[in-house]
Amino acid sequence: MKLYTSLFSLLIGSSALFAQKSVTQAGIKITSAPLHCNVPSEGYEADLIALTITNTTNEIKTVSYSFELYYDNNCATCGHDEYLYTQTLQPKQTLQGVCLDRNNMGLTIFDHMPAHLTKTQLTDFNILNVSVQ
Repeated sequence: MKLYTSLFSLLIGSSALFAQKSVTQAGIKITSAPLHCNVPSEGYEADLIALTITNTTNEIKTVSYSFELYYDNNCATCGHDEYLYTQTLQPKQTLQGVCLDRNNMGLTIFDHMPAHLTKTQLTDFNILNVSVQ
């Protein structure tokens, strides 16, 4: 039980850092929240940051954005154009990042895996270059 309490406290502590990230522009709202993924059938366990992108308008919107990702306080994506994503949303549609979604790239950000697998951890991120058409 003590292990679960410690893990819960750790998750809540790290969640507070990322729960505040959001962008609102031209009828598009992007928010982020922690997401724990445990998919034994795929042999996958990791913590991610899931984006939720909402079109608050009655028009089709296309949003482009990029990430600035810091792992262990070092920017891993600075100067790399491959972290530019584009999503098209129907009126009032919401897209949300989920575990192992291979169809909607750019809706999740890798945070970390269990410590016995890797010690690398996301220490900060920014959603940049948001463009809405």
